[in-house]
Amino acid sequence: MDGLRVGTCSWTDRSLIASGWYPDNSRDAYSRLKHYASFFDTVEVDSTFYAIPGEEVFYQWAARTAPGFLFNIKAFGLFTFHTLSVTALPRELMPPGISKGSRLRIWEIPKDTRIALWERFISRVLVLHSMNRLGYLLFQFPPWVVFSERHLNWFKRVATLASPARVAIEIRHRSWLEEGNRERFLDLLRDQNMAFTAVDEPSLEWTVPPEWPITATWGTVMRFHGRNAPAWDKRDAKVAERFNYLYDINELAPFSEKARAFAKDGGRVFLMFNNCFRDNAVRNALEMKALLGVDDGGRIQGQEMLNLWDLSPGGASAGGSEEP
Repeated sequence: MDGLRVGTCSWTDRSLIASGWYPDNSRDAYSRLKHYASFFDTVEVDSTFYAIPGEEVFYQWAARTAPGFLFNIKAFGLFTFHTLSVTALPRELMPPGISKGSRLRIWEIPKDTRIALWERFISRVLVLHSMNRLGYLLFQFPPWVVFSERHLNWFKRVATLASPARVAIEIRHRSWLEEGNRERFLDLLRDQNMAFTAVDEPSLEWTVPPEWPITATWGTVMRFHGRNAPAWDKRDAKVAERFNYLYDINELAPFSEKARAFAKDGGRVFLMFNNCFRDNAVRNALEMKALLGVDDGGRIQGQEMLNLWDLSPGGASAGGSEEP
Protein backbone atom coordinates (compact mmCIF):
# COMPACT_ATOMS: atom_id res chain seq x y z
CA MET A 1 0.00 0.00 0.00
CA ASP A 2 1.87 3.06 -1.27
CA GLY A 3 -0.06 5.35 1.07
CA LEU A 4 1.68 3.90 4.13
CA ARG A 5 5.23 5.13 4.67
CA VAL A 6 7.34 4.03 7.63
CA GLY A 7 10.80 5.31 8.51
CA THR A 8 13.00 6.98 11.11
CA CYS A 9 13.86 10.59 11.86
CA SER A 10 17.56 10.19 11.09
CA TRP A 11 19.91 7.75 9.41
CA THR A 12 23.12 9.44 10.63
CA ASP A 13 22.53 9.46 14.39
CA ARG A 14 25.82 8.71 16.15
CA SER A 15 24.33 6.20 18.55
CA LEU A 16 22.68 4.32 15.67
CA ILE A 17 26.06 4.06 13.95
CA ALA A 18 27.63 2.89 17.22
CA SER A 19 24.92 0.24 17.67
CA GLY A 20 26.32 -1.84 14.80
CA TRP A 21 23.15 -1.72 12.68
CA TYR A 22 25.13 -0.60 9.65
CA PRO A 23 27.55 -3.04 8.01
CA ASP A 24 31.27 -2.41 8.47
CA ASN A 25 31.68 -1.22 4.88
CA SER A 26 29.11 1.59 5.36
CA ARG A 27 31.56 4.26 6.45
CA ASP A 28 29.95 7.51 5.28
CA ALA A 29 26.50 9.10 5.22
CA TYR A 30 25.83 8.14 1.61
CA SER A 31 26.67 4.43 2.00
CA ARG A 32 24.61 4.33 5.18
CA LEU A 33 21.70 5.94 3.35
CA LYS A 34 21.91 3.22 0.70
CA HIS A 35 21.78 0.54 3.40
CA TYR A 36 18.93 2.30 5.21
CA ALA A 37 16.95 2.58 1.96
CA SER A 38 17.11 -1.18 1.47
CA PHE A 39 14.77 -1.45 4.47
CA PHE A 40 12.65 1.71 4.30
CA ASP A 41 11.07 3.95 1.66
CA THR A 42 11.23 7.25 3.55
CA VAL A 43 13.43 9.10 6.04
CA GLU A 44 13.38 12.38 7.90
CA VAL A 45 16.43 14.61 7.44
CA ASP A 46 17.31 16.37 10.69
CA SER A 47 20.65 17.85 9.59
CA THR A 48 18.74 20.60 7.76
CA PHE A 49 17.60 21.88 11.15
CA TYR A 50 21.18 22.76 12.08
CA ALA A 51 22.51 24.07 8.76
CA ILE A 52 21.46 24.48 5.13
CA PRO A 53 23.28 21.90 2.98
CA GLY A 54 24.62 22.68 -0.46
CA GLU A 55 22.34 21.96 -3.41
CA GLU A 56 24.55 19.08 -4.54
CA VAL A 57 23.80 17.21 -1.30
CA PHE A 58 20.10 16.98 -2.17
CA TYR A 59 20.94 15.57 -5.60
CA GLN A 60 23.30 13.05 -3.99
CA TRP A 61 20.57 11.86 -1.63
CA ALA A 62 18.23 11.27 -4.54
CA ALA A 63 20.92 9.51 -6.58
CA ARG A 64 21.61 6.98 -3.82
CA THR A 65 18.01 5.90 -3.31
CA ALA A 66 15.28 4.31 -5.43
CA PRO A 67 12.96 6.60 -7.45
CA GLY A 68 10.07 6.13 -5.03
CA PHE A 69 12.07 6.92 -1.89
CA LEU A 70 10.83 10.07 -0.11
CA PHE A 71 12.83 12.54 1.97
CA ASN A 72 11.10 14.55 4.69
CA ILE A 73 12.99 17.73 5.48
CA LYS A 74 13.13 19.33 8.91
CA ALA A 75 13.02 23.11 8.59
CA PHE A 76 16.09 25.16 9.47
CA GLY A 77 15.85 25.93 13.19
CA LEU A 78 15.78 29.71 12.90
CA PHE A 79 12.48 29.45 10.99
CA THR A 80 10.89 27.69 13.97
CA PHE A 81 12.10 30.24 16.54
CA HIS A 82 14.90 28.08 17.91
CA THR A 83 18.23 29.54 18.95
CA LEU A 84 21.15 28.46 16.78
CA SER A 85 24.86 29.14 16.77
CA VAL A 86 25.88 31.90 14.41
CA THR A 87 28.12 29.30 12.75
CA ALA A 88 24.94 27.67 11.37
CA LEU A 89 24.65 30.60 8.96
CA PRO A 90 26.39 30.45 5.59
CA ARG A 91 29.58 32.49 5.87
CA GLU A 92 28.53 34.99 3.22
CA LEU A 93 25.24 35.66 5.06
CA MET A 94 26.74 36.13 8.52
CA PRO A 95 25.84 39.57 9.91
CA PRO A 96 28.88 41.80 10.51
CA GLY A 97 30.16 42.37 14.02
CA ILE A 98 28.90 39.08 15.50
CA SER A 99 31.35 36.81 17.30
CA LYS A 100 31.60 33.15 16.33
CA GLY A 101 30.44 32.07 19.77
CA SER A 102 27.15 33.95 19.55
CA ARG A 103 23.74 32.31 19.45
CA LEU A 104 20.91 33.93 17.53
CA ARG A 105 17.18 33.86 16.98
CA ILE A 106 15.55 34.84 13.73
CA TRP A 107 14.48 38.33 14.84
CA GLU A 108 18.07 39.20 15.74
CA ILE A 109 19.10 38.87 12.10
CA PRO A 110 18.64 41.69 9.56
CA LYS A 111 15.55 41.33 7.39
CA ASP A 112 17.48 41.03 4.14
CA THR A 113 19.53 38.21 5.67
CA ARG A 114 16.36 36.41 6.77
CA ILE A 115 15.01 36.62 3.24
CA ALA A 116 18.26 35.34 1.76
CA LEU A 117 18.34 32.44 4.24
CA TRP A 118 14.78 31.46 3.40
CA GLU A 119 15.36 31.64 -0.33
CA ARG A 120 18.45 29.48 -0.03
CA PHE A 121 16.69 26.94 2.18
CA ILE A 122 13.48 26.59 0.17
CA SER A 123 15.33 26.42 -3.15
CA ARG A 124 17.20 23.34 -1.85
CA VAL A 125 14.00 21.73 -0.57
CA LEU A 126 12.28 22.27 -3.90
CA VAL A 127 15.09 20.36 -5.64
CA LEU A 128 13.59 17.25 -4.07
CA HIS A 129 10.05 18.40 -4.81
CA SER A 130 10.88 18.83 -8.49
CA MET A 131 12.03 15.19 -8.63
CA ASN A 132 8.95 13.91 -6.74
CA ARG A 133 11.26 12.92 -3.88
CA LEU A 134 9.90 15.23 -1.17
CA GLY A 135 7.48 13.76 1.33
CA TYR A 136 6.83 16.70 3.65
CA LEU A 137 8.57 19.78 5.03
CA LEU A 138 8.40 19.67 8.83
CA PHE A 139 8.25 22.80 10.96
CA GLN A 140 8.83 21.62 14.52
CA PHE A 141 8.19 24.40 17.01
CA PRO A 142 9.65 24.30 20.55
CA PRO A 143 7.62 24.18 23.79
CA TRP A 144 7.97 27.93 24.34
CA VAL A 145 6.01 28.62 21.15
CA VAL A 146 2.56 28.81 22.71
CA PHE A 147 -0.77 29.64 21.10
CA SER A 148 -0.86 33.30 19.99
CA GLU A 149 -1.98 35.47 17.09
CA ARG A 150 1.64 36.14 16.19
CA HIS A 151 2.39 32.45 15.84
CA LEU A 152 -0.82 31.73 13.92
CA ASN A 153 0.16 34.44 11.46
CA TRP A 154 3.61 32.91 11.05
CA PHE A 155 2.11 29.48 10.30
CA LYS A 156 0.00 31.09 7.59
CA ARG A 157 3.04 32.84 6.12
CA VAL A 158 4.96 29.56 6.15
CA ALA A 159 2.27 27.93 4.02
CA THR A 160 2.62 30.69 1.43
CA LEU A 161 6.41 30.89 1.49
CA ALA A 162 6.92 27.11 1.29
CA SER A 163 4.50 26.49 -1.58
CA PRO A 164 4.34 24.09 -3.42
CA ALA A 165 6.01 21.91 -0.76
CA ARG A 166 3.71 19.90 1.51
CA VAL A 167 4.04 21.37 4.99
CA ALA A 168 3.60 19.61 8.34
CA ILE A 169 3.40 21.58 11.59
CA GLU A 170 4.48 20.09 14.93
CA ILE A 171 3.67 22.00 18.09
CA ARG A 172 5.11 21.05 21.47
CA HIS A 173 2.91 22.94 23.90
CA ARG A 174 -0.58 21.85 24.85
CA SER A 175 -1.98 25.42 24.71
CA TRP A 176 -2.56 24.86 20.98
CA LEU A 177 -5.14 22.17 21.72
CA GLU A 178 -6.86 23.80 24.67
CA GLU A 179 -10.51 24.79 24.47
CA GLY A 180 -10.93 28.01 22.52
CA ASN A 181 -7.61 27.58 20.70
CA ARG A 182 -7.90 24.12 19.19
CA GLU A 183 -10.39 24.83 16.42
CA ARG A 184 -8.73 28.09 15.38
CA PHE A 185 -5.42 26.29 15.07
CA LEU A 186 -6.79 23.26 13.23
CA ASP A 187 -8.99 25.41 10.97
CA LEU A 188 -5.92 27.38 9.91
CA LEU A 189 -4.09 24.14 9.07
CA ARG A 190 -7.07 22.93 7.05
CA ASP A 191 -7.41 26.24 5.21
CA GLN A 192 -3.71 26.17 4.27
CA ASN A 193 -3.64 22.39 3.58
CA MET A 194 -0.93 21.86 6.19
CA ALA A 195 -0.73 18.61 8.16
CA PHE A 196 -1.09 18.52 11.91
CA THR A 197 1.83 16.41 13.10
CA ALA A 198 0.53 13.93 15.65
CA VAL A 199 3.01 12.79 18.29
CA ASP A 200 3.39 9.95 20.72
CA GLU A 201 5.36 11.27 23.68
CA PRO A 202 5.29 11.31 27.49
CA SER A 203 2.21 12.82 29.09
CA LEU A 204 3.46 15.80 31.09
CA GLU A 205 1.93 19.08 32.19
CA TRP A 206 3.13 20.91 29.08
CA THR A 207 3.22 18.20 26.40
CA VAL A 208 0.69 17.75 23.61
CA PRO A 209 -2.20 15.33 24.21
CA PRO A 210 -2.42 12.20 22.02
CA GLU A 211 -4.68 13.50 19.26
CA TRP A 212 -4.45 12.72 15.55
CA PRO A 213 -6.70 15.09 13.56
CA ILE A 214 -6.40 15.02 9.77
CA THR A 215 -6.02 18.55 8.39
CA ALA A 216 -4.35 18.14 4.96
CA THR A 217 -5.72 16.50 1.84
CA TRP A 218 -2.26 15.20 0.88
CA GLY A 219 -1.77 13.10 4.01
CA THR A 220 -0.79 12.98 7.66
CA VAL A 221 2.30 12.57 9.85
CA MET A 222 2.75 10.67 13.11
CA ARG A 223 6.08 11.01 14.93
CA PHE A 224 7.03 8.62 17.73
CA HIS A 225 9.20 10.29 20.38
CA GLY A 226 9.07 7.47 22.92
CA ARG A 227 7.58 7.49 26.41
CA ASN A 228 10.58 8.10 28.62
CA ALA A 229 8.74 10.45 30.99
CA PRO A 230 11.47 10.71 33.67
CA ALA A 231 14.01 11.91 31.09
CA TRP A 232 11.57 14.37 29.48
CA ASP A 233 10.79 15.82 32.90
CA LYS A 234 14.44 16.05 33.89
CA ARG A 235 16.07 19.46 33.68
CA ASP A 236 19.00 19.54 31.25
CA ALA A 237 18.49 15.93 30.12
CA LYS A 238 20.57 15.09 27.07
CA VAL A 239 18.79 14.47 23.77
CA ALA A 240 19.91 10.83 23.65
CA GLU A 241 18.56 10.30 27.16
CA ARG A 242 15.13 11.69 26.29
CA PHE A 243 14.71 9.39 23.31
CA ASN A 244 16.01 6.25 25.00
CA TYR A 245 12.82 4.23 24.65
CA LEU A 246 11.92 1.04 22.81
CA TYR A 247 8.22 0.49 22.09
CA ASP A 248 6.74 -2.97 22.46
CA ILE A 249 4.39 -4.44 19.89
CA ASN A 250 1.28 -3.82 22.00
CA GLU A 251 2.07 -0.10 22.14
CA LEU A 252 2.45 0.11 18.36
CA ALA A 253 -0.54 -1.98 17.29
CA PRO A 254 -3.22 0.73 17.84
CA PHE A 255 -1.29 3.15 15.62
CA SER A 256 -1.06 0.60 12.81
CA GLU A 257 -4.84 0.21 12.88
CA LYS A 258 -5.41 3.98 12.70
CA ALA A 259 -2.85 4.32 9.91
CA ARG A 260 -4.62 1.69 7.82
CA ALA A 261 -7.92 3.50 8.24
CA PHE A 262 -6.42 6.87 7.26
CA ALA A 263 -4.66 5.39 4.22
CA LYS A 264 -7.97 4.12 2.86
CA ASP A 265 -9.02 7.75 2.37
CA GLY A 266 -6.31 8.18 -0.26
CA GLY A 267 -3.69 10.35 1.42
CA ARG A 268 -0.20 9.30 2.49
CA VAL A 269 0.37 8.31 6.09
CA PHE A 270 3.90 8.85 7.40
CA LEU A 271 4.83 6.90 10.54
CA MET A 272 8.19 8.27 11.63
CA PHE A 273 10.22 7.05 14.61
CA ASN A 274 12.20 9.66 16.51
CA ASN A 275 13.24 7.44 19.43
CA CYS A 276 16.75 7.74 18.03
CA PHE A 277 18.82 6.05 20.69
CA ARG A 278 21.07 3.30 19.32
CA ASP A 279 18.92 1.11 17.03
CA ASN A 280 15.59 1.72 18.82
CA ALA A 281 14.06 3.70 15.97
CA VAL A 282 14.95 1.25 13.20
CA ARG A 283 13.81 -1.70 15.29
CA ASN A 284 10.44 -0.13 15.97
CA ALA A 285 10.06 1.06 12.38
CA LEU A 286 10.69 -2.48 11.13
CA GLU A 287 8.16 -3.78 13.61
CA MET A 288 5.59 -1.23 12.43
CA LYS A 289 6.15 -2.36 8.84
CA ALA A 290 5.53 -5.93 9.96
CA LEU A 291 2.30 -4.93 11.70
CA LEU A 292 1.14 -3.14 8.55
CA GLY A 293 2.35 -5.90 6.23
CA VAL A 294 3.90 -3.35 3.88
CA ASP A 295 6.93 -3.98 1.71
CA ASP A 296 8.66 -1.46 -0.57
CA GLY A 297 10.83 -3.95 -2.38
CA GLY A 298 13.25 -4.25 0.52
CA ARG A 299 14.78 -7.50 1.63
CA ILE A 300 12.64 -8.28 4.62
CA GLN A 301 8.94 -8.21 5.33
CA GLY A 302 6.26 -9.53 7.63
CA GLN A 303 7.21 -12.19 10.15
CA GLU A 304 10.79 -12.22 8.88
CA MET A 305 11.25 -8.72 10.29
CA LEU A 306 9.97 -9.77 13.68
CA ASN A 307 12.24 -12.79 13.73
CA LEU A 308 15.28 -10.78 12.68
CA TRP A 309 14.85 -8.19 15.41
CA ASP A 310 13.36 -10.50 18.05
CA LEU A 311 10.49 -8.10 18.65
CA SER A 312 7.86 -10.59 19.72
CA PRO A 313 5.92 -9.70 22.90
CA GLY A 314 8.26 -12.01 24.80
CA GLY A 315 11.36 -10.36 23.35
CA ALA A 316 12.85 -6.95 24.00
CA SER A 317 10.89 -4.83 26.45
CA ALA A 318 9.98 -1.16 26.27
CA GLY A 319 11.86 1.47 28.19
CA GLY A 320 15.38 1.41 26.80
CA SER A 321 17.80 -0.15 24.39
CA GLU A 322 19.52 -3.43 25.10
CA GLU A 323 23.22 -3.61 25.79
CA PRO A 324 25.27 -4.51 22.69
